[in-house]
Amino acid sequence: MGTVKLDIKGEVANIILNRPEVGNAFNRDMLMELKDICEDISKSENLRVVIISGEGKHFCAGGDLNWMRDMGKSEYSINYDDAQLLYDTYLSLENLPVPLISKVKGAVRGGGMGIVSVSDIVISSNKATFSFSEVKLGLVPSIVSSFALLRLSYSMAKRLFLTGEVFDAEFARSINFVDEVVDEGDLDKKVQEFVEIILSNKPEAVRKTKNLMKIYRGFQGSVYKDITSHILATTRMSKEALDGIEEFLQRKRK
Repeated sequence: MGTVKLDIKGEVANIILNRPEVGNAFNRDMLMELKDICEDISKSENLRVVIISGEGKHFCAGGDLNWMRDMGKSEYSINYDDAQLLYDTYLSLENLPVPLISKVKGAVRGGGMGIVSVSDIVISSNKATFSFSEVKLGLVPSIVSSFALLRLSYSMAKRLFLTGEVFDAEFARSINFVDEVVDEGDLDKKVQEFVEIILSNKPEAVRKTKNLMKIYRGFQGSVYKDITSHILATTRMSKEALDGIEEFLQRKRK
């Protein structure tokens, strides 16, 4: 079984992050697999909705710390290319030609916040928790910021990026980071309600509207991609980040 599962039923695709043993934290393999899946299903003319979720208890715990520790010990060019892959993976999700719904439960941390940020509709369990946790580890939410700032106000982004605080689903809704909050037992039902609403609309009009919204996205392009990739690459290689990741891994082992 791969690190990402794809289940297509009729006009609806379910993308399921599949590393539950590490809270669906991503590594390079998962990013490549997720990006390839998005690019493949984007070619389907029958596709009308995509749902992304996490296997097991959590949505996505961000980057796998063992992988990031190993990457931080690699040379700059490897870290830079890896950071660009992360950007391109988020972009492949954002550029899906049909609505993307995030079905969120459990923990959403670090890079997992980027997946939420690029989603068109975010349905969250009332038990879910969120954090731009990078600063806790000596890292920077560089690539994530390029996408999170499309969902958050600038002032709120500053607060959450700088504090790394953990916040609950109701607070996430109050700042428009998620759209709907429901009891965890009602999560599937609420997602299905939105799927049915989208399927009741004219498919070509929905695709054109999704494409229309890119006009209002604002300038990103290769400049932001290159700058944020450089920041992530150099920060990941720093002593503070390497020490911070190692400290966290040691606490988990105890």
